[in-house]
Formats: sequence, C-alpha cells, structure tokens
Amino acid sequence: MNNPFLKKALPHLIAFFVFILLMSIYFSPVFTGKSLVQTDVIQFEGALKETRDYEKNTGEAILWSNSTFSGMPVWAGLDDNIFFYIHRGLKAIFAEPILLCLLGFAGFYILLSIFNVPPWLCFIGGSLYALATFNPQSIVAGHINKVYAMAYMAPVLAGVLLIIRQRFLAGIGVAALALGMQIFYGHIQISYYLFLMIIVLAVVSAIYAFKQNRVRQLFVAGGILILVALLGMGGNTTKLWTLREYGESTIRGGSELTAKAAQGTGLDKEYALSYSYGIWEIFNTFIPRFMGGGSAEPLDESSETYQALVSHNVPQQQAQAFVERTPTYWGDQPFTVGPVYLGAVSIFLFVLGLFLIKGYIKWWIVIVSALAVLLAWGRHLEWFTDIFFYYVPLYNKFRTVTMILATLQITVPLLGILALKKIVMGELENKEILKSLKYAAGICGGIALFFGLLGPSFFDFSAPNDAQLTQMVGGATWLTEAIRDDRASMMRIDSFRTLIFVLFSAGTIYFFVTGKIKATYLFLIFSGLVFFDLWPIDKKYLNNDDFQSRERLEQQAFTPTAADRSITQDTSYYRVYNLTQNPFNDGVTSYFHKSIGGYSAIKLGRYQELIEAYISKNNRPVLNMLNIKYFITADQQNNAPVARRNADAAGNAWLVDDYQLVENADAELAALESFKPRQTAIIDKRFADQLEGLTIQKSPGDTIWLASYHPMKMVYQSKTAADRLAVFSEIYYQPGWNSFIDGEPAPHMRADYVLRAMKIPAGDHTIEFRFEPNSFFVGTKISIASSIVLVIVLLLVIIKPILDKRKGKTEEKPEVLF
Repeated sequence: MNNPFLKKALPHLIAFFVFILLMSIYFSPVFTGKSLVQTDVIQFEGALKETRDYEKNTGEAILWSNSTFSGMPVWAGLDDNIFFYIHRGLKAIFAEPILLCLLGFAGFYILLSIFNVPPWLCFIGGSLYALATFNPQSIVAGHINKVYAMAYMAPVLAGVLLIIRQRFLAGIGVAALALGMQIFYGHIQISYYLFLMIIVLAVVSAIYAFKQNRVRQLFVAGGILILVALLGMGGNTTKLWTLREYGESTIRGGSELTAKAAQGTGLDKEYALSYSYGIWEIFNTFIPRFMGGGSAEPLDESSETYQALVSHNVPQQQAQAFVERTPTYWGDQPFTVGPVYLGAVSIFLFVLGLFLIKGYIKWWIVIVSALAVLLAWGRHLEWFTDIFFYYVPLYNKFRTVTMILATLQITVPLLGILALKKIVMGELENKEILKSLKYAAGICGGIALFFGLLGPSFFDFSAPNDAQLTQMVGGATWLTEAIRDDRASMMRIDSFRTLIFVLFSAGTIYFFVTGKIKATYLFLIFSGLVFFDLWPIDKKYLNNDDFQSRERLEQQAFTPTAADRSITQDTSYYRVYNLTQNPFNDGVTSYFHKSIGGYSAIKLGRYQELIEAYISKNNRPVLNMLNIKYFITADQQNNAPVARRNADAAGNAWLVDDYQLVENADAELAALESFKPRQTAIIDKRFADQLEGLTIQKSPGDTIWLASYHPMKMVYQSKTAADRLAVFSEIYYQPGWNSFIDGEPAPHMRADYVLRAMKIPAGDHTIEFRFEPNSFFVGTKISIASSIVLVIVLLLVIIKPILDKRKGKTEEKPEVLF
C-alpha cells in the first residue's frame, strides 16, 4: 500500500468495521423493521404527542404542551445548532441501538488513541466500554439521552488531556465538539459527573505542574479549557438557558412552602438517595449476579424455584411464567434492570494497572473511581454523601446516585488498557510485569474463589420484598427459601465464571511476557475474552425478545380503549383524569387527551405540591378548577376502563364573584381545601397591585369564553358590564407566558396556587396568552452564532495539519506527563 494515509488509517477502519459488524449481529432485528420495546420511550411518545402533531402539521416549534400535568414547557428536539445536524446525520446512517454502542466504542477509542495505544488495543478497550452492562440496560429501559451523553464523556476527556499536553488546536476541536454533543443530549446529571471528573483531573494535573515547575503551562491550559467550555456550551445556549430558567420552577428548584423551604433548593434527600448501591453490591461490577442480577431475572426448569413451585402443585404453565421473571435481586434498590457489570476482564486489568501505571493519570483514575463508589453507596455511607448533598453545588438536584457508576465505565478499562499497552509495547521490565501479574491474579482470583466457595455462607440472601412472596403463598416460606437458594447458586456460579476469566486473562499475559505467544495472539485471545465475558450478560437484559414491529408496538401501547374513543368525540378543550393507571407516571393517557397527570421527572414544583396536597386525595374543588371534564375509571363488573363525565368542571375560564388575598404560599395552598373555584379566587398578596381599584360588580350578561386553542397561543373573548376578575384554567408559568388585551400587553397574575388570573376591563375584549420565552428565541440566535464559530475551529483542526505537512513541518507529539 503506497498511500501513507490509507496505510495509517486502515487498522482503525478495520477495527470500526468489525465492531459495527458485531453490533449489527447483536441488534439484527432492526434490519427486519423491528424496534425496541422501551418503557420510557413509549411514555415520552405519549407525553409529546400533541407537540409533535403540531410540529408535523404546521412546522412550528412547539415549546408548551397542555397534554401533560395540565400544562408544562417542553423543549424536545428544538435545537437549531451544529450538534442537532450531526445527531440527525448519524441517525440517518445507523439504527439507534447500533449508533449508541458505536458512539461509546468510538469515544473510548479516541480517548485511548491520545495515549498512543495501538488500534487493536483500542478495539479491545472500546469494546469493554460499549459492552459494559450499564449501556444495554439503559438502552432497553429507554434512557436514550443518558447513553448518548455517556458516550461523549470519553472524547471530552480526550480533548482535555490533549490541551493539558499542549496539543491546543486538536484539543480544542475534540473537546469542544464532544462537549457540545454531550450537552446537546440534555442529561445534566451525566454532564455533572463529567465535570467532576474534569475537576479532579485539573487538581491532580495542577499538583504535578507545580512539582515540575510548569505553572505557566497550567494557566495556559486552564484558559483554553474555558474557551472550550464556552464553545461547547455556546452552541447549546438555548438548551442550557431554558433548562436553567425552567429548573427554578421545578421540584429541583426549591419551594415557597415553609416546611419545604427549610430544606433549601434541590430534591428531598430521601427521594434523591432512594436508589443507592449497597456496600456489597459493588461486587456486581466484577461478579455479574453477585446480588441476584435484576429484579425480574429468568430462571430455567432446573432452578430450585421452579422445582418448588411444581412440587407444591402449582400448574406447570404458571410455574414457567413465574420463573421467567423471578425476583432474584436481593439488594436494597427499589428496582433494577440488572447489575452494573464492567466485566471480569476489565476489573482484572484495572487491578493490574494499579501496580504497573505511574503518574498523574493513575492517581486521577484512582480518585475518580473511589469517589464514584463512595457516592454510589448513597444512604449506605450517609456521612460522606451528606458532604456532597449539602455543601457541593448542584449535587442535591439529582436522584439515582448509582448513576455515577457511569464514570467507572471509563476509568476501569482506561487504566487496564494502559497497563496492557505498556506490557505489549515493551515499556516495562518482565520482572516487574510478572510480579504485578501475580498480585493482580491473586487479588482478583482470590476474591472470585472466596465468594465461589464460601460466599453463600456469609449472606442470608433475603430481599426487602420477600414478605410479599410469603403472603402470596399463604404465609408459607417454601417459595422464598427456594428463591434464596437460587440467589446463592447465582453467586456461586458467577464467582467461578469470573475466576475462569481472570485465570485466562492472567495466563494470556504470562504466556506473552515469557515469549510463548506473540502480540497477535494476545490481541485475539483478549478480544475473545471480552466478548465471551460481556456479550452473554448483555443478552440477558437486551435480546431479540425486546424487539417488536413498529406497528405492533404502537398498537399495543397506543390502542385507544372504548373510554378513550368515547371521550375524544368531545372536540372541546378540557382535561382528563385517568384513575385506571398511576396518573402521575403515565404518558399514554396524554397520547389521547389533555391529562392532569403525565410522565416527567421535572414537573413544576407547585404542581407537584398540588398533587401531594389535593389531586392525589381527589379533592373535588381542585379537580374542578383544573377543568377535569372526564374521569376514566375501572368498571366494577369487568374492570374495563369507562368514561365518566364531571358535571362540576369549572371550564376553560370563568369570572369570579370575589377574591381572597393571602399572606404566602402556605395560606394559598391551605385555602384550596374547601373553596368554590367559580366563586372565589385565592391570590397571593404579592399580586395585590394588579387588583388595585377593583370592585367586583356582577351583571347577568357578563361572560368569558375560549375563542381558539393553540398550545402556545390561547385566545379568549370577554363581555362584561364592569371590570371583572377572570380565572383561566391554565398553568401559571413565568417567565414565558405573556398576556395581551386587544393586542396590547396587559399583566396577569397567579391564582388558586397554579392557575392564571387577570383583571378584565368592562366591555368586549380579546384576551391572548402567548408563550414567548426569551430563553428560547434569543438563545437560538446565540446557539447559531456559536455553532458557526465552532465549525471554523473544526475546519482549522483539519486544515492546519495539511498545511504543516506541505511546509515540511512534523506532527507534534504529545508529552507523557503534564
């Protein structure tokens, strides 16, 4: 091959081709027109149905939906920047499951490449990252944006490291593009963990910089990283601005209620730490079913559970159905799809790297890894969690602290592959390698052997929900005893499984170091070990059974019931309360109706407080003020959903006879308990200036009605003999909603804790509410401008090496340390 560029690129092309081929085999159902059954995706499809219908039919950017939680902002898919077009282009080439794994592979491949790791070791490392079980489990659950955001963590770190190593132009290009893509997917919690990783890297690098008297380089790198952050964030101005603005009004933004305000901003601590990894559960990263696997793990007919069911005269068909989703998980989390398994091979190489790797990269990896484990323990290491929860900015905004284990998915294989690279490239003495290999094999093999032989004797394998299983069989314990035996068997079997992979990994390195095998065979053996290790575990949680045809999927998820069909014959604007589902975790109802419930982790804070105080308790005045015209309930005879009309629904808007000014949010919420919404408006005294001079005088002909409906533009008509106070059954949200009377700006206020109200002058008038958030419209202009700047930078990254080559300049090589 005469072309030097192709000669250099060919190994990388082969690596990517092989990985894409393997992922195409893994996700082969996508080539037959099938899609994954993803719970979160189905729920979001329902919640966003109204906005997507408008966007499809009119081409408008819809920023507000009235179909979920009575009305809330939505920003999905509304990013006019370079990152949106990159994302759309990639999705046009690859099916999404393949793309998600490919991006994870590519990102980690890039990170390894900056350490001059050979392509075939980059392939192993990229595969270790992409096939770690957190990815397929998140994909099958529908946490798509989380997986996208995770995939771009590694290339961001690669760009940061390039900048630290004085490769400024390449570093800016890689880091800014990857950071922009990472932020684009809007998973702020993953971005937060990435930021923590960068902070630790900066601190460790600073220590080394001071030791080596390179403080000037440190400040130069720091300044350039600020530029990178501006480029990556600038293109996402719309997203970041709108999320920040909206976040202040959500359950994460604090409360005005006295009891909750004392907690400050952020989530309730118990809620935030509900998903905490158990202390022993961390061994899941090394032994896949150490804690029993997932909350619904399949067992076969040879299992103790199946045999116990059959022996107690449970029909064979019922016994088979039960063991297909056996509650084998015995950890403390409320629910889990499966373990965060990084791989026996990956953990072994990581431990080996602890002995072989020196310098700031090792200590950065060790600190980040330790921090991830300690924080993932959450309420099980409460004193440490409290330091972050109460004193580290923004940490208390996030729940599911186990998500920080996503950082281990980077640090563990990174250290391991760097160790393998030093071994293969001859950078270490054989004596040192063999000594470290003995320690690593002894530690990892010893742990696996210990749990395989003695582990079951140290645990009782009981789970918090076992009591429900006992009640299910009339108080007898035979079922839970059988399940516990299966849990113990899982630990034993998987411990020996891990031991085998540790021994094969250690043996392969030993034979290479002692000259028994060549590097090519080491590569082939480790590639096989990685795929034989991770592929079968992944298939337990994401396999062909999780795919369905798109038509069947939509039919199952969104087939209207008789109640839905009956309600939709009413073409007026109203709301629906579906009591046959958990209304506050249900996006499917929003697919057909304007629901007072929905599916969202970022509900408006005041609306959540209304749910807790009144809606969940079916308080009739509150339900009526939300204009619930129809309830969906279960028929007592056949349990089928039926529609029941609510004759007391307050309507879209009404003129009240009186108003009551209250001191604060506590009084405002309390006043709703038994008020009459069509007669009295409950208003916080902060809006008193808008009511100045208003003396309500009723007239028989006074009326107000909804003239036209649009998610972002509501138009009403009023006709009154004197000034009146109108209440609108629409959610109050500021900043964003602007109000107008006859085309002229006019103020509106909040009433009844969550609704809008306005002083209406006498006469015939047109009242409009328009959703016009500056954060979106101004932010879009900044995003476009920043995207143009980023494109220019990326062109420079591509063009400069070509120009340097023509001038005879050699490529700058990265330094080993800071």
